[in-house]
Amino acid sequence: MGAYSKNEIFLMHFFLESLIRVAITWYTNPEPSQLHSWKDLMVDFIRQYQYNSDMAPDRMQLQNMCKREHESFKEYA
Repeated sequence: MGAYSKNEIFLMHFFLESLIRVAITWYTNPEPSQLHSWKDLMVDFIRQYQYNSDMAPDRMQLQNMCKREHESFKEYA
């Protein structure tokens, strides 16, 4: 995709092709005045879905997790 990094229309098209479920709904319902460029789209997408990276545990956190004595397996999972 590096060869097409200057073609905003191309980038926006292929970005759309990569979305599924809730993200596609988000993409198809923006405020018309919001998205004028690829940069606007990136900023808005990151703002919308930043919580996913904020709450995602890293490998070390996952390795250090252990089931508590009074915790069911479902709660632990």
